[in-house]
Amino acid sequence: MLCIAVNLTMEGGWVSNCKLRVLSLFSGCGGLDLPFTKDRYHIVCAIDNDPSAIRCLRANLNCNAAIVDVTSDGFEQMLQDCGAVDIVLGGFPCQGFSKSGPKKASDPRNKLYTAMLRAVEVCRPSLFLAENVDGMAQNFNGSFVDKICNDFKGIGYSVTSRILNAVNYGVPQFRRRIFFVGTAQGETADFEWPIPTHYGESRNGEFRTAWDVGSQPDLFRQTPLHPPLSISAALSDLMVNGAGTPDQQLVDNVSERDRYIMAHIKEGQKLCNVRFSETSVYTWDIPEVFGETTDREKEILSTIGKNRRKKQYGDIPNGNPLSLEVISELSGLQIAERELDNLVGKGFLKRIDERYDLKGAMFCSGLYKRPKWNEPSPTVLTVFHNPRYFFHPIEERPFTVRECARLQSFPDDFRFLDTGISSEDAYRLIGNAVPPKLSKALQDSIWKFVSNVRMEKCG
Repeated sequence: MLCIAVNLTMEGGWVSNCKLRVLSLFSGCGGLDLPFTKDRYHIVCAIDNDPSAIRCLRANLNCNAAIVDVTSDGFEQMLQDCGAVDIVLGGFPCQGFSKSGPKKASDPRNKLYTAMLRAVEVCRPSLFLAENVDGMAQNFNGSFVDKICNDFKGIGYSVTSRILNAVNYGVPQFRRRIFFVGTAQGETADFEWPIPTHYGESRNGEFRTAWDVGSQPDLFRQTPLHPPLSISAALSDLMVNGAGTPDQQLVDNVSERDRYIMAHIKEGQKLCNVRFSETSVYTWDIPEVFGETTDREKEILSTIGKNRRKKQYGDIPNGNPLSLEVISELSGLQIAERELDNLVGKGFLKRIDERYDLKGAMFCSGLYKRPKWNEPSPTVLTVFHNPRYFFHPIEERPFTVRECARLQSFPDDFRFLDTGISSEDAYRLIGNAVPPKLSKALQDSIWKFVSNVRMEKCG
């Protein structure tokens, strides 16, 4: 998560030629910090508890970066040692709210935002900006959003929130995050959210928000929107002459099993037995990996797949096991129990009491996803090095570190592997980062706010 705080009441009034002093918490590899390294700003200190993140920060941002745990006594001392700062950035972990995580309200990482709260309390900024996964607005009935707003209100800040999608700001990736903006009570200048520059609406399965580009045509009418950037727009040049590009080394440890699976999956498809649609590829269609099946067995499996989510067979959200009698009736086949048990033995079905359900692709959202080349990327995750989750649209391999960095809008001169970190750490840091282009849009809005406050204070 990120937090930005701006203190505009320096001794002797505003000094126009002074750089804004920046303190960065939970910095990661610096995706959020990057726009704050330009001539208007000076990063006083960037902290993280991950040594790999600190190596990246020192190599790319040329800033004072230190390993600090915000739950330790050293964090409070660091705040005191930093002295006056104008901006506080923070990226507290979000696993307690992530769609890919267990979503536990008691996850101790849900409380790490209190370090940001403490930094704002000590620095007394005029504005802060905070970010987390959009699931925070939906999980636990949004109670954590209310708590964060109330906690900052308790130390003198008025807070609003908005969900932004990185694809709307020139990032070739669908990546929704919730942002909080808080202004010190008494400030009269208004913070203006950055206006989207590109089309790109929420995807299937994502809850709609009041700020989706497609939902608010009047809100964005003042700015013509460009088509969203695609994976091909971001990566096609690397396919031709990417050999000399930093971090473009290809992963060479892909197993033969993975190659067989990837070869059967087309753009926009995934390995998924339990969601029956044209986007799904089924394990029984890849005999080289999962074993042979007869046409009759495929008909049985397809019958279960097409009907397991129908309400008349149960109310389990992700699908219901079906009885032998129901499967026989729906398929028009006279099926013996031993046939279904044989499919259990082959690993295509699982038996639940006296009923049967599909088995094979464990997650309802699917595995081995191949995104479309001419569309924006799905949200870049920390596991993009593993083809079991996502792999390249037009080649049988995972994305490279540089390709993931491009999809996150990092410039090519922002390096990872030659800083001394492992490739696995690089993927993890990139997947956890705020896209720099989205950060830049927010930084521009913050600077506009800063300028408005400056003019008001100067009269």
